[in-house]
Amino acid sequence: MGGLELLEDVPLAPFTTLGIGGPARYYARATERDHVGEAVRWASARGLPLFVLGGGSNVVVADEGFPGLVLHLALSGVEARLDDSAAVVTVAAGEEWDALVERTVAEGWAGFECLSGIPGLAGATPIQNVGAYGQEVSETVATLEALELSTGQVRRFGNADCGFGYRQSRFKGADRGRYVILEVTYRLSPGGSPAVRYPELDRHLSEAGCAHPTLRDVRAAVLAIRRRKSMVLDPADPNTRSVGSFFMNPVVTAGRLAEIAEAERRRGPLPDGLPSFPVPHGAKVPAGWLIERAGFARGLRRGGVGISDRHTLALVNRGGGTARELLALAGEIRDRVRERFGILLEPEPVLVGPQPLDRRPAP
Repeated sequence: MGGLELLEDVPLAPFTTLGIGGPARYYARATERDHVGEAVRWASARGLPLFVLGGGSNVVVADEGFPGLVLHLALSGVEARLDDSAAVVTVAAGEEWDALVERTVAEGWAGFECLSGIPGLAGATPIQNVGAYGQEVSETVATLEALELSTGQVRRFGNADCGFGYRQSRFKGADRGRYVILEVTYRLSPGGSPAVRYPELDRHLSEAGCAHPTLRDVRAAVLAIRRRKSMVLDPADPNTRSVGSFFMNPVVTAGRLAEIAEAERRRGPLPDGLPSFPVPHGAKVPAGWLIERAGFARGLRRGGVGISDRHTLALVNRGGGTARELLALAGEIRDRVRERFGILLEPEPVLVGPQPLDRRPAP
């Protein structure tokens, strides 16, 4: 296939942080832009589905694997320049995200510091509108370039064209599967103040006696918090065999928030109240809190999978786990949260292959 090496029946589990999933019928690794178009044309000519794999930190691959071509994106390159009051950083889609965050923080460029420790590649950040601890990547995305699969043309999108929302963009929603992101350009703030908006982050810094935190202080604090929850990749920590947060934090109206709080008080003591974070048109409720109140404890096991010992929002592969087991547990959690609170939790990871979330293990 031209300059692109094509392999068959390649196991996908080793390419994911979860370590679960069957093989790709066909697999290719794209290290150049031309490889992407070549792979798209090859799959299209044979009527095969195409899946673009990045860092593997936000995917659940079906036990049956993927029946088409998996294109592993490995485009590299970072260019940075100062433009008026901004640092303009153009990053190829295959660059490691946290290495980029570390570099920008070291340069004193504000905008990524709260997004420290998130695994994966730069090209995936606009798709999900990656966010953590009160900061979202949509705040800094200036433009991006993406290959339109149906036409083979490269299109440029401005920030306003991306349809950003909470953990959402046009590339995840209406235009899902239509484009492959090739590079992203971000605008950061040289000498800017760090974003300390999230209560847990603010509390951590205060307890550390850091009254006037720098970008480095905030990055260190975010990494410490994430490590405490096993949300920083560590081969020695089995709790990191996950996709991070499995469910998104739901957003509810102020009225609904009050109803949930009152119902929970009637069920029993609620000494710290109902945790929430204000957002436009309502409040964001921690999904982990809802999961615990629905009766799921840290460390729960279901066969080869379970809930992290440190964080109820992370579903982990305990060793030998299957996608079927994982999605059965996710479905059980989602159903019980819906029964108790009337809230339908939405999964964060991409489900690859024939595996609806409702799927249960065969009897």
